[in-house]
Amino acid sequence: MTKKEGKKVENKSNEKLLKKIEELEKENKKLEKDLKEKEEILKNTQLQYLQLKNDFDSFSRRVSENEQKMKQEIFEKTILKFIPILEDFIKSYEHLPEEFKNHKWTEWLSIINKKIWKFLEDNKIEIIDTSWDINEEHHEIIWVNPVEDEEKKWKIIQEVTKWYIVNYGDKKKVLLPAKVIIWQ
Repeated sequence: MTKKEGKKVENKSNEKLLKKIEELEKENKKLEKDLKEKEEILKNTQLQYLQLKNDFDSFSRRVSENEQKMKQEIFEKTILKFIPILEDFIKSYEHLPEEFKNHKWTEWLSIINKKIWKFLEDNKIEIIDTSWDINEEHHEIIWVNPVEDEEKKWKIIQEVTKWYIVNYGDKKKVLLPAKVIIWQ
């Protein structure tokens, strides 16, 4: 092979190599572009996943809170239906003469009275003695008596019924306000 022929073969080889390099560079650029697109898709997918997870956690929390709130409301409504009956029994028992309280035939009244107080205690329901200062959250005014003495105005004269609260630990809720008569 002559030098000329050798150079021609070499040039052809170089051209083939250059073409191959160009093809590889194009393919490399295409692969880099695809990689960037895939990385972007991955980032967006991860972001969507985190948003979806946060939304689901928030939804789960709301459902749980609503469930707890509904349970409390059902409990409170049920207790409110029983309070008048319990209160009537407690008043009746308190006004029962001592000779009847200690009589063998009425032992069951004492047992029921203890069970009522245990039920109230177990369910964290408290009967609160009325303070003699009016509080709109705790007292329902059912009658007003006039008075001249300024110090007695807006003070409670008499508690007609007691007020009940339920103690949820972190908060206390008034179930039934006390019914009171006040001076005005």
